[in-house]
This record gives sequence, C-alpha cells and structure tokens, in this order.
Amino acid sequence: MSNVIQFLETMGGNAAAARMSTAEYLAAVAALDADESSRRALLARDPGMLVDALDARPFMMCMVVAPGEGNEPAESPAEDAPETPDEPPMQAS
Repeated sequence: MSNVIQFLETMGGNAAAARMSTAEYLAAVAALDADESSRRALLARDPGMLVDALDARPFMMCMVVAPGEGNEPAESPAEDAPETPDEPPMQAS
C-alpha cells in the first residue's frame, strides 16, 4: 500500500491525527516518504491534485446484483402487514 494511502487512512481512522495542528500536519507530510507532487497535493488538501499525483481514478463504483433479483419489483412493508379492522376514534373526556 502506498505511504500516501496509509497516511490518509491514519488521518481518517485516528481522531487525534485528524485534530492535529497545522504545524503538526506540515511536519507529518514533510516526514512522509512520498514524491513531491503527492506532498504538494496533501499540503494543499486538494483531492484532484492527489488523484493526479497518484495516477488514480477520480471516481470508482461498486455494485452487487444478487441472482434472481433482476426485474422483480421490491415488495413494500405495507403489503406484508396484516389488515386490522378500523377502530372508532377515541373521544376526549
């Protein structure tokens, strides 16, 4: 895994890292074993620059379609609920 990705994962998974001061963030990026374009993107906090620096895809999607769930409409919970007789409204006393 790339050092830049590990750095971002640490920032996202560690509350203390996410709250570091500007000086601490600058020091952490400077100490990171990454190329200059990745460091510049991190310092600018620019996701577009980082995508370019890492030669990554800007958008990624994942979809899972279970077998047998093709064109059948989903049933709503109201259709599954048993019918209840109408009750007269309560009167205030």
